[in-house]
Amino acid sequence: MRAVLLIVFLVGCTQLGAMPTTTGIAAVPAGRMGGEVQAGFLPIYRLSTAARGEERHGDSIAQLSALFDPDELLGVPGLFIAGRAFGKDGDTAIEPMLGYRRTMGTLSLAGIGFGTKASGEANGASYEAIRAGGEAVLDAKIVQLGAVGEIHGQAALNATYVSATGQYCVDPEGDGVDCAEDGSVPRIDGELAGLYTAATLTLALDLYRTGGGVFHGARLGGMFAVGHMPRLIDGRQQKGDAYISGGFSLTLGFGAR
Repeated sequence: MRAVLLIVFLVGCTQLGAMPTTTGIAAVPAGRMGGEVQAGFLPIYRLSTAARGEERHGDSIAQLSALFDPDELLGVPGLFIAGRAFGKDGDTAIEPMLGYRRTMGTLSLAGIGFGTKASGEANGASYEAIRAGGEAVLDAKIVQLGAVGEIHGQAALNATYVSATGQYCVDPEGDGVDCAEDGSVPRIDGELAGLYTAATLTLALDLYRTGGGVFHGARLGGMFAVGHMPRLIDGRQQKGDAYISGGFSLTLGFGAR
């Protein structure tokens, strides 16, 4: 894979190329045909931050996602298709996902694949990037809250391949800085390609509805992520850096009665 990445900085204000560190999908299957919608702020790192000197760090970003579980409709209970949108105006990506979930007692497992091409513009900057990867998820029920719900702990391991090339402005040390309107700040070409990993822990409160109805329940989760992100100096890829980030999400489940 190869892509084009154009990054311009305005004193740390221009932020492009969000790379989510987890899908945010719960490993617990619905057990019947249905769907899920999710909104939240998920952990990320940004491609622009990779060239920002000592300011490299994780972040979070708004995400909306939807999932459809056909259950026995396709003869493969647990198989699901999903998609998500993340980013902000001028830098939004749409990413399809495909996965499988299965429950064994108090444990649930999931495997999820994803990939997309993203692009964006901000303050004269623009980028295009291709990413593809997979995620393994383990969910465990910790506490049963009677007929009201459950508390779950979930761990996700994510590996994402990213390939990018592009331009950005640098200071004499080779770190990304503002691009001046008069062109006085040098602009260079850069590129990166690699496999970047992350681990995300989620503590979730599952609330479910008893009886009939198309609304099945809700999950409110808080996330903590650690991972490995790329690093650029003077346009050349260096050894990557570790980062930490956090986030939260609200998931609503709907489906067959």
